[in-house]
Amino acid sequence: VKRAYKLKDGQMIESVLMPYDDGRRTACISSQAGCAMGCVFCATGQMGFARQLTSVEILEQVQRFHVELLSRGERLSNVVLMGMGEPLGNYNNVMEAVRRINQDIGIGARHITISTVGLVPRIRRLADENMQIKLAVSLHAATDEERNAIMPVNLRFPLSELMETCKFYVEKTGRRISFEWALIAGQNDSPEVANKLGHLLKDLNKMCHVNLIPLNPTAGFDGKPTKQADCEAFVKILAKYGVTATTRVRRGIDIDAGCGQLKSKLNKVVGRGGAPL
Repeated sequence: VKRAYKLKDGQMIESVLMPYDDGRRTACISSQAGCAMGCVFCATGQMGFARQLTSVEILEQVQRFHVELLSRGERLSNVVLMGMGEPLGNYNNVMEAVRRINQDIGIGARHITISTVGLVPRIRRLADENMQIKLAVSLHAATDEERNAIMPVNLRFPLSELMETCKFYVEKTGRRISFEWALIAGQNDSPEVANKLGHLLKDLNKMCHVNLIPLNPTAGFDGKPTKQADCEAFVKILAKYGVTATTRVRRGIDIDAGCGQLKSKLNKVVGRGGAPL
């Protein structure tokens, strides 16, 4: 279920409710209107940054799904801040919203995930919060040269600094980090790249997991998703380094559920918008 909300100032954001066969109900929510990080494969990154969301605007995305599920005799089980925007770029509002999602709505801290492209000082700050939330780092490349080309944030916080900070986070919190890896056919899905990634992550002493996501195609990026056989080969190579990985099923292609895709589509339709938030 994908929702586009038109805010009071005309900005538009997105949220997704993802039901799973095992009973989980996960809300994927936005933290910013647009995004300043400029990741070339991301629809939100392609549209640029508009403004920060308030803590209430972040919270209400979760509240709406929570109430809707309760009316059907179901409950929201997980929240992931992996929608539009860089959550750690809106740190104070995100953390206030996360605390209210935990305390007011009753989602356990271990069932809340914050994603980041790798804002090193904010990851260190998050480690000091003493909260049991999960951290997911969008990685997508295993060398600075390759990551610079698709994720401009790497020019400011190169991989050596990011990996050092991830190790600090793991040691400080005792919690495992997830690394997100959008598999792009012919670009970052080869055995050579898998070996580079294994070398990069092996020093985290098995305190990490890689989520492999075949690319969600966007109009502004001509990359294609990796084939299933190549995904499986990638997983096997990582296992040789003691790094666990799973291939996530691509969900919501038919409803433009990838980050920023629905907004991009709606912006082309004159006079259309979401419900006021």
